[in-house]
Amino acid sequence: MKADNHPYKKGILAFGAHPDDIELGCGASISRLVSKGYYIIAIVMTTGSKGCNSIADRHNEAQAALDYLGCHKVFLLDFEDTYASNYISEMTQSLINIMTNQIPADIDFVRAYTMSDSDRHQDHRAVYKASIVACRNIPQILIYETPSNRLTFTPNVFEDINTNEFNNKIKALSFHSSQKDRAYMQTSELLTLAKFRGQQAGCELCEGFTVYKMIL
Repeated sequence: MKADNHPYKKGILAFGAHPDDIELGCGASISRLVSKGYYIIAIVMTTGSKGCNSIADRHNEAQAALDYLGCHKVFLLDFEDTYASNYISEMTQSLINIMTNQIPADIDFVRAYTMSDSDRHQDHRAVYKASIVACRNIPQILIYETPSNRLTFTPNVFEDINTNEFNNKIKALSFHSSQKDRAYMQTSELLTLAKFRGQQAGCELCEGFTVYKMIL
């Protein structure tokens, strides 16, 4: 793909199974990385249609949320919600195609954020499997935290986020109006988690991750 006219060179990928996964897991980190000049690509694998009534368009919600965070490219795919595990090979090829042909050629991917294989939701595990293969040449792969992670999820890498970056995460999540009544979307819940991860790391606020691969 022909390079865009932009000053960016270092790229970050973020993968989510459903609209709102990326924002929940690494929204504040994305806000921080945008401010540092990284080129951010977000890829959502399903419509998330099983998680709301038939009127809501969760892709529109995700587009607005990820645009607000400052993502430079957003890809919204339509693999079948709750059945993503049936399409791991197809998802892998879709991700490889995006990374190879639909991103400016001068972007050097240095990190990917993805979902956990230790998760109660089958779509999250499927996205983990697809993205790990697609990102095999990326030097840093971090697994972000979601409300459906199993209790064995223990972060060992922490992103030190400030109040503005946390507030950007909250604002981004507010675009997901179809999910507004869920407990894990409430600001008080998210702030408690950010403070807890911060206490573990010795910071005021943090997002926590586990390492799949870390080349420094």
